[in-house]
Amino acid sequence: MKTALALALAGAFLTMDVGAAGSGWDGKKLYRYTNEHGVQVLDDLVPPRYVAGGYEVLTPSGRLLEVVEPELTGKELAEKQRREARLAADLQLLKRYNSLADIESARKRKLAIVQQDMAILRSNMASLNRQIESEESSAARTQRNGGSVSTEQLARIENLRKEVDVVNQRLALRKKEAVAINSEFDQATSRYQEIAGK
Repeated sequence: MKTALALALAGAFLTMDVGAAGSGWDGKKLYRYTNEHGVQVLDDLVPPRYVAGGYEVLTPSGRLLEVVEPELTGKELAEKQRREARLAADLQLLKRYNSLADIESARKRKLAIVQQDMAILRSNMASLNRQIESEESSAARTQRNGGSVSTEQLARIENLRKEVDVVNQRLALRKKEAVAINSEFDQATSRYQEIAGK
């Protein structure tokens, strides 16, 4: 009789809980986590030291409501971030380009700007070198005629040489930029082919 009554009460309790879950369940939750001994514990809260290990949220009847995954370790977190970054980059790549032809077109546009800048710098360099030659020829004539070269003229020559150095540095940067652009678009092409399966 007692056993039958206990079973009836247990059945009623389960029915009430399931019914409550379907129609305005009271919100009481239990938490299942694993302690430091590897034993699963069911409690009305998760002690802070076990939160990082992950836990499950249950109704009193044992229905699973939510699974909170364990926190990632340093390596796992780094790998997850790497995967997420790759996915974001892939989505950006697909958003930016519709085809391999689009990628090549963008490469040509970027390179054209850099090459135009390089052409201007080379033209400036040639002009500066002509000015230096002119100033040096003038100074040499002055010396051949027994005169002394003015400090102003020497300063002009020195300043022109400094300008040539500056232009050379800018030209070297533009060359590096062209290499970087080609590398960037080579990678974009390769990755686009991988993603698109072409």
